[in-house]
Amino acid sequence: MANNLRVAAGPSRNQLFGVVGDRAAAKLPTVPVHLLRGRAAVVAMHALLVELSSRTGQAGAMDSLEYLVTSPTALDKTPYLVLVGLRAGVPAASATANDVQGAVLLYEYRVGGIRSKVFATDDVTGHRTVIAPAGLRMRVAEIAGRALAQRGAGIALISLEAGPAEEAQERPAISGSRCNLAVRTRVVARDLMLETTLEATLATLGPNTRRNFRRYRLRLEADLGARFVASADIGREQFLEFNRISTNPLRETEAAWRYACLTGSPGMMFAGVQAGDGSWLSLIAGHRDGGVTGIEWQMNRADLPRYSLSTVMRSYLVEHEVRLGTGRIIFKGGTPHSMHRSFIDSTTVDVIVARRCLRAWLLRRLARWIFPKSNFLGRALQDAGLIWNLR
Repeated sequence: MANNLRVAAGPSRNQLFGVVGDRAAAKLPTVPVHLLRGRAAVVAMHALLVELSSRTGQAGAMDSLEYLVTSPTALDKTPYLVLVGLRAGVPAASATANDVQGAVLLYEYRVGGIRSKVFATDDVTGHRTVIAPAGLRMRVAEIAGRALAQRGAGIALISLEAGPAEEAQERPAISGSRCNLAVRTRVVARDLMLETTLEATLATLGPNTRRNFRRYRLRLEADLGARFVASADIGREQFLEFNRISTNPLRETEAAWRYACLTGSPGMMFAGVQAGDGSWLSLIAGHRDGGVTGIEWQMNRADLPRYSLSTVMRSYLVEHEVRLGTGRIIFKGGTPHSMHRSFIDSTTVDVIVARRCLRAWLLRRLARWIFPKSNFLGRALQDAGLIWNLR
């Protein structure tokens, strides 16, 4: 399903999206917005999104698109792709990265198979939500949210990775009479910068972290003959069994999806720590691209707490990535490990657009009773620091 809209948003295609008031909006040219609905329609844009993410400094963000829209958490929702600034006369099916200003991937909740008109990101870090040049992502998010509201959406939450340009911007103001807007900023320590040598990198970490890296690694190697395997080779059933005995095991369907991503996603890194008898002790996965390694998840056996497997894996990982010449390791969503004290902060901005209607008003007022406690959108709507622009 595809729909074309035009949304008043800024002075021109090449001077993207200044903050405008209600009166000014009517005088400004409009920016075309193209909506694609459903998994098949979204996946068909894979090549465009990969090319666009590479050009916007977000390489790798959309490489695993087909797996993203079929994840267990996404299966009970409907994916939407919003193309912002699609060049006039260019069909979406034949568009390239040169033909769009930005793209936003969102999901509509379904209740009993019925459309809810409630949209949210499926990636709370914003890494795979707004694909646009740094400095323009908030504007692209605002326009995408307004376009969805014009099509009847009650609420849309759009998360994006913000650079200094977004952080310094005046918060965008929704133009027109159909929408309200709230913006909040979340700061997470998640990026570890690597030096050219291991010694220099370790020097940036705290003394306790350095000591534990060495202590637990030597213990594991001495007791269990542990070794680091840069390219882990594990069968599906063995992986699912490892999940069952790991700390905080996933549901079987989610673990199976995770394994499918390992074997089918380009640029994937998958490493492990193995005991001398060949059994797996810890597994870690992510993506490598352009000198940056992004860590998606880590799994550790639950029956060996005295060995601090999480610490040992990070010790091996840092050493290996330095050897490869990696410049930065990104721990998506941060980490509770003590090494986070040496991380560089990353900023995520949540743009929440609410249609001026009874449905959206009730969702905002009754969020704590409507959404499960673990639901990201529900928690965002309950945020006491959220300030709504009621224009």
